[in-house]
Amino acid sequence: MNESIAAQIAKVNANIDAIIERKKKALIALSIFYAAKALQQFRVQQAGGKFWNNQTSTAMNTVFSGTINTTYEVGFFLSHLVVYGVYLELANNRQNEALRPTVESLREEFLERVQRIMGIKA
Repeated sequence: MNESIAAQIAKVNANIDAIIERKKKALIALSIFYAAKALQQFRVQQAGGKFWNNQTSTAMNTVFSGTINTTYEVGFFLSHLVVYGVYLELANNRQNEALRPTVESLREEFLERVQRIMGIKA
C-alpha cells in the first residue's frame, strides 16, 4: 500500500464525482416521475370537471408535463399547448386555475424526496 498521496486524492475525487453523478441521475429520474404524476393527477381531476367546463376537451388533452434540469435547478412542470391556456389559468381571478395548484399539491412530497436523495433530511 505504497500508493502516493496524489493517487489517493485522485481516488477520493473520483468517488465524489461518482456520488454526485448518481445523485444527479436520481434527481432527474425523480423529476420525470413527478412530471408524469402531476400530468396524471391533472387529467384525472379535470376529467371530472374540477377546474373548468370541458367544451371540446382540447385544452385538457393538450396539457403536457416535462422536467427542468439545469446546472442549478431540477424539477418538473405542467403547461398548456392551447393558446387560450393562459386565459384558463388567469381569468376571473384564477378561479379556473389548474396547473399551478396541481404542481403545488406535489411540491412538499417532491422536495422531501429531493432532500433524502441529497442527504439533507432522513
